[in-house]
Order: sequence, then structure tokens, then C-alpha cells
Amino acid sequence: MITVVQSYLSSRFPIVGVAAYSLFSSDQLLETQCLSKSLYPTTTEEMINRVIKSSRELLPSGKRSAQYCWTFEAHRVYLASRSDGFCLVLLVENNPGVQQFRVQETLQGFLDLSDN
Repeated sequence: MITVVQSYLSSRFPIVGVAAYSLFSSDQLLETQCLSKSLYPTTTEEMINRVIKSSRELLPSGKRSAQYCWTFEAHRVYLASRSDGFCLVLLVENNPGVQQFRVQETLQGFLDLSDN
């Protein structure tokens, strides 16, 4: 499944306004990409890791998918959690130039992926 997810993500980027993304399995960080030159990769990865660890309590138990969004002054953090334990986190600039439709399309497509 990891190959399917990574292939899907590589076909979706770049998206205007997405500053970074991370992919998690149920128990580990699989990949983080910092796409913005205005952010430090290490700090960005650390922040995203803290968000996912803190949000684990909010994620539904069982076999349900979910989406969440946290809004901060300069960024929004979107989290899409699949029933198989994979999570996609997008760190998106909080400005009107963002390709919001593509962000939502990417999150929903991630949730809809199958390993067939």
C-alpha cells in the first residue's frame, strides 16, 4: 500500500500554497517533504510530528476515515486519516492564493485510495 500512496502523492504535487506534507503509517513517520523555502525542514517535520501525536486521541477508533483541519495565523494543518492507519498531513499557507480545491481533492483522493 505504501507504494500506491507514494505514487499518488508524487502525482499530486506541486499544489500552490502547500508548504509541506507528511505521510504516516499507524506507528511511524514514513515521509516528510518541506516544499516551502520559508520554512526549516527540521522544524516543520517536528511540528507536524507533534500535531499527529496530539491528534491521535481525536482520530476515530475502528475502521473509519476522518479529516481534520487546524487553523493558525499563517498556516492551516489538514489531516486525512484512513481506516488502514495511514495519515496524510498537509501544511498549507493561510492566504487567498492557495489552490484550495486541489488541497481538498488531494485529501479526498488519499482517503479513497485502494491497493488494487
